[in-house]
Amino acid sequence: MIAMVKRRARTFALASIVVVFATIGFLYQFAPWAPRSHAAAELLNDERSPTDASASDRLIASWIEKLKQNPQNSDGWTSLGDAYLQKGRETLDFAYYDRAQTAFEKALELRSTNVPAMIGMAAVTGSRHEFEQSIDWAAKATKLDPGNAAALGVLGDAALEMGDYEKAYHHYQKMIDARPDLASYSRGAHLLYLSGDVRKALWLMEKAVAAGAPYAENTAWCQAQLALMLWGTGALEAAEQTLVKALEQTPQNQHLLVAMGKVRASKRDYPAAIDAYKKAVAIAPQHEAVRALGELYRLTGQEEQAQQQFALLERIHAMNKAHGVRGDMQMVRFYADHDIHLDEAVKLAEEEFALRPNVFAADTLAWTYYKAGRYDDAKKTIAKALRHRTPDANILFHAGMIYAKTGDREAAKKHLYQALSLNPNFDPVHAPIAAEALKSLGARAGNS
Repeated sequence: MIAMVKRRARTFALASIVVVFATIGFLYQFAPWAPRSHAAAELLNDERSPTDASASDRLIASWIEKLKQNPQNSDGWTSLGDAYLQKGRETLDFAYYDRAQTAFEKALELRSTNVPAMIGMAAVTGSRHEFEQSIDWAAKATKLDPGNAAALGVLGDAALEMGDYEKAYHHYQKMIDARPDLASYSRGAHLLYLSGDVRKALWLMEKAVAAGAPYAENTAWCQAQLALMLWGTGALEAAEQTLVKALEQTPQNQHLLVAMGKVRASKRDYPAAIDAYKKAVAIAPQHEAVRALGELYRLTGQEEQAQQQFALLERIHAMNKAHGVRGDMQMVRFYADHDIHLDEAVKLAEEEFALRPNVFAADTLAWTYYKAGRYDDAKKTIAKALRHRTPDANILFHAGMIYAKTGDREAAKKHLYQALSLNPNFDPVHAPIAAEALKSLGARAGNS
């Protein structure tokens, strides 16, 4: 399926939402996380009522009870690890990934050839940006089970994050061939969107939503991604309708609420956008929602509330650093946008781009160079992001501003116009800057 699109649109061949693990890349959250310090047996003391509302909580409780009866059951430990992974995706709390790793390691201790446990380890290490380890675990799994769809998906995820889009195509195509379902369709859709084929990406993400999943969170994630694709290309009404329908089914889903905040902000309904972001932050204070809330508070004259959110971002960043989380490109973007800590931002962006030279890392590094006054470096680096043809107004906005600063007026106008054509209100702060810059460039061109 992806190969068919690839043949028809060769110009989209590439050189970034691990799809089911959040929109490109890492989940930044304000939840306690620390390296593992407990034995597998301690997981059996996890008090969790089988009558809890969450399906993942009930599943965790069920497997704990079964393992108490038979602690030598390797498959049981794998299933417990999978349940903890699901809980981690729902809560954005990396403590659950820690518990999942403990369970998977116990499963492998009991049976070293346990393929699902290897895939679980690949997922955990990938979530921490330990991509070399993630690839190693997934490769071990495929050596024992060459057609394993889940392992192929993890290999594709790692390739995508590391900027090897051709290899991601290869793995995702094999995954779809092996198991056409929500997990494979959503990955393929995400890659097609990054490649600039919006129509096929929307079609494949709709197939992912229709395929469904055992957990409501997984389907809701795909609905959020579908809405964000629509939002990113200016189809605000369709995006909002998708989210309204999805929120009727899962009203407390953080991903849906963040997407709704974006849509409402683009429609300039700032009170509704603030409300959506506040609900998202109450569920899990994740970087994107916290920052967006702070920006809207500032835009609407609520500076004290804005500063509270920005201070929370710094605490999230400090906790990530303290616990060894590699890379924090979202915080780099915040520093660049706010013209603060630019030396640190450049250093972090360069380090992360060296590890993950994907389109978003290239864009962030280019924008950070621009804000630090390194305009030639910015121009060289933004070209690496633009070559992927990703329909992202922020990338185009950054390109326009960089080209304007380096004297390439026509390229600047072209990219600023493209950004505003995709979504005239792509960002409450930057869209007006883009419009003003385009107007200024046009006026100067007319007077030249």
